[in-house]
Amino acid sequence: MRRRGARTAAGRWRRAVLLGVIGGLAPLLLAAAPAAADGYGQSEARPRRGGFALGLGIGPSLFLGAGELDSKKGVGGDINFRVGTSAAPNLLWQLELQGGGYLVNLKDEAGSETIFNSHVTLTLGAQVYVREVLWLRAGLGAATFREQEGRNGPEREGTRRNGPAVIVGGGYDLFRRGIFALDVELVATGALFDGGFIGHSALLLGLMWY
Repeated sequence: MRRRGARTAAGRWRRAVLLGVIGGLAPLLLAAAPAAADGYGQSEARPRRGGFALGLGIGPSLFLGAGELDSKKGVGGDINFRVGTSAAPNLLWQLELQGGGYLVNLKDEAGSETIFNSHVTLTLGAQVYVREVLWLRAGLGAATFREQEGRNGPEREGTRRNGPAVIVGGGYDLFRRGIFALDVELVATGALFDGGFIGHSALLLGLMWY
């Protein structure tokens, strides 16, 4: 019965991930045309976006599991690294690495143990500027979840899981100077593993170089 329930839960989460992909990519396609037509203010120069692009972000994050992974939840930190190319003044293609984790303190009769749960996604996607300083992005790829003893300890046997993943996000450029931009961004990922699902969101302070 538990196995059947797990398969049912996994089916629901597969549909949820598919809807998330459609919901994440649709705004990007719809936003591309308005972004190209949206003019810049007379006192503000159009950002020079062309060729190679590099981004880095860091901030707090929240993790939440479902299905057989409903116990995998906590608050931790994230780091985001992305590299890509500018296809147009308002469009970037990019490869994105989003990684983070959180600590869990397990207690039993033998004592206590600290476990570090890590969640990493590697995705390929697009970032579209819908206004001069406002952008959306989405991508598809793969994710890995694992548990290790302490922050730098060995991996716990049998805890590694791999599966498909989706990432969506949006951000606002707080400050721009030439080819650099400092932004605040909200990113969310969803990953489907055997028997369950892990979602996570992060609020990041990022730096982008075009």
